[in-house]
Amino acid sequence: MSTSVPSTAPSARLIESFGDYLTVDELAEYLQLSRETIYHWRLEGTGPKATKLGKQLRYSRANVEAWLRSRTDRR
Repeated sequence: MSTSVPSTAPSARLIESFGDYLTVDELAEYLQLSRETIYHWRLEGTGPKATKLGKQLRYSRANVEAWLRSRTDRR
């Protein structure tokens, strides 16, 4: 009998449920981080690329996934 260990990593299904573009809140939920962290990364230029629509930021799923792949620790 095998048991599975629940993963704390963000689920691919979760990001798909948000659609093609994520709000800051959705990105924070997906990455299990605070909104402040997302905004801090934006100010530093270290987070995923965002698109500004009026006063609102949106993060494309493709950019988020590419950014996550680029940060994968391959040790």
